[in-house]
Amino acid sequence: MSLPYSAGRPSRTQRLILIAAALSLAVLIGVAYWLMGKGPAAPRPPEYGQIPVAVSVAAARVGPLQRDLHALGTITPLAQVTLRSQVDGELIRLHYTEGQAVTRGQLLAEIDARPYLAALAAAEGALATTQALLDNAQADLQRYRRLARQESVAGQQLDTAEAQVRAYTAQRQLNHAQVADAERLLSHTRIVAPQDGRIGLRRVDAGNQVRADDANGLTTLVQTMPISAIFSISETRLDILRRAQAKTAILRVQAWDADDRRVLAEGTLEALDNRIQAASGTVRLRARFDNTDESLFPNQFVNIRLAVVQQDNVVTIPSAAVQYGTEGAFVFVIDDAQRAARRVLQLGSANAGRVVVESGLAASERVVVEGVDRLHDGREVQVVESLT
Repeated sequence: MSLPYSAGRPSRTQRLILIAAALSLAVLIGVAYWLMGKGPAAPRPPEYGQIPVAVSVAAARVGPLQRDLHALGTITPLAQVTLRSQVDGELIRLHYTEGQAVTRGQLLAEIDARPYLAALAAAEGALATTQALLDNAQADLQRYRRLARQESVAGQQLDTAEAQVRAYTAQRQLNHAQVADAERLLSHTRIVAPQDGRIGLRRVDAGNQVRADDANGLTTLVQTMPISAIFSISETRLDILRRAQAKTAILRVQAWDADDRRVLAEGTLEALDNRIQAASGTVRLRARFDNTDESLFPNQFVNIRLAVVQQDNVVTIPSAAVQYGTEGAFVFVIDDAQRAARRVLQLGSANAGRVVVESGLAASERVVVEGVDRLHDGREVQVVESLT
């Protein structure tokens, strides 16, 4: 028995039509792809070895190059004073604030002066009394001398009068010394700055009793402008230093920060110690800095660079450009065709990131500083940066 015809099911003829349409569409797509393949071929990407290498270069230059001695230094004031009272008494008032910059002769503190004013008055009174007695003794001596010429007085009386004058003269000298000492003690009741500098933290407050034998003192005063740095170099470098001093009287010194990245101040070498430290085999030196901006602080640790040798008119290149191989030091030089060429060099001394080229390179030739790891002889390059 045949199945009833379903209205939703395609007939045989309809299926054949759909199949034919699908085949036609496939043929059209294949023809389209074939026609597209007949167009111009896309360029092939260049091989890796043919791509120009991006590099940074620097030109060899002619000029001076100095050699530095490096050391660790400590900033040390040229003068440091502990302000102490020279007399006993009550500290009346302080005339400074902690950390204040002061000038020479500026009043810093006052001690009760009344006992010393009284002592001065007593010394001046004793001097006046002695002066009066001396004046009377000298008048008596003049009279005895006139009478002695007339033979109206015994010689013993004249001798006694002369001795009395000498005794009062000596007493007057003693009284003068007592007055001077009393004035000195009175002057010490006013404590003044012995030099320019910066005041430290106070150790005694006003109202306290101070004594002349107090070891701690009132405060400290340090000179900060100018200031110095104390550092040491090995005794093996002493000969280089002495030869540099023989060429020039002034040697330049730089003080760098603790990270050795920033110059804090520039100064000059001031002094060389008179002996080598036997325990360490080093010799101490002092450098002087104006320190007008007070960038250097007492007891600060700094890195010292002392310029001792300067070579004039030498060819130098950046130290970063130098590579090392079995044949020694070499660089890559860029020619006018923008290609790299390997060049073996003879190098000299180095300093501050530059090295002297003794042979193998001429002035103004360009050497590769960055990008050297992908280079070989004849490799084409593209200069992206020219360093100084």
